[in-house]
Amino acid sequence: MMKFRQIEAFRCLMVAGTTIGAARKMNVTQPAISRLVADLEDSLGFRLFSRAKGRLEPTTAGVRFFRAVEENFLGLERLTQVANNIRNDAPEGISVACLFVLSTTLMPLVLKEFFKYHPEVPVTVDSCNGPEILVRLQDMKVDMAVALDFPPFAGVEVEKILRVNVMCAMPEGHRLCSKEVIYPSDLDGENMIGWIPIISQNYEKEFQSLQDAKSTPRNVVKTHTSHTRYAMVASGLGLSIVEPFAAKIWQAHGVVVRPFSEKISYEYVLAYPGGGIRSQLLADFRDAVMKVASEYDFGFDARPNTCR
Repeated sequence: MMKFRQIEAFRCLMVAGTTIGAARKMNVTQPAISRLVADLEDSLGFRLFSRAKGRLEPTTAGVRFFRAVEENFLGLERLTQVANNIRNDAPEGISVACLFVLSTTLMPLVLKEFFKYHPEVPVTVDSCNGPEILVRLQDMKVDMAVALDFPPFAGVEVEKILRVNVMCAMPEGHRLCSKEVIYPSDLDGENMIGWIPIISQNYEKEFQSLQDAKSTPRNVVKTHTSHTRYAMVASGLGLSIVEPFAAKIWQAHGVVVRPFSEKISYEYVLAYPGGGIRSQLLADFRDAVMKVASEYDFGFDARPNTCR
């Protein structure tokens, strides 16, 4: 049967990379680390490490097992931190999962607003994509999340924040920069930076709008992060239909943004682990999110509706 000490030794060895480093982390000897890992391998029935030129290298099975260990340790470390805070009478912290683009646009403003009233409260911002956010919420590894809306999901509660229209981004000096509004027909034959659909969104509507206009752009690059699409546009690789949050950041790097004629919108939500009791701190953080979302300055008309 696996023992916690064995798993701890394995994790330390994976993180440190050497038995010396792992021994220092656990305050034990190198032979003790080797023995604990060997005992774990006997319990598991497969090898976690192999020796290559005198170095320990994790096996494929070891890497797979480490992923599962890491997921469970994250939850355990959070419990340990909570216990330490309670013991030391430290302020309760908040853990928030957030889309990459929102962590660099909306979230800094939310934190400024929240810290006006709770400057002593630590906040962890976990930037990740949509599916990862849902997993963290279901596993109760975060207190809340700011994300794109998603279909009903077991163990997750949702509160709508705002809805924004998509825009069209292009490199400075592009022929379409002279237009006030970009139509699907304008994109015919253009190089485009496209989306990789990783969660239910409005990609189908964007695709359908191009089909209806008999417009056939060339998808030269596809990616699932907003900042990457803006960066590709800034480098002159093509145009992109984008969310508007990051537009202000990338306008300073040679990206021009224009409204897209099709009224395609994204809805953003606050999401919580279901059935939990929310503290006053979480309520205050929620209020900060709502306030910033309602007042966010996109620099142009991108918001068809705000949910309050």
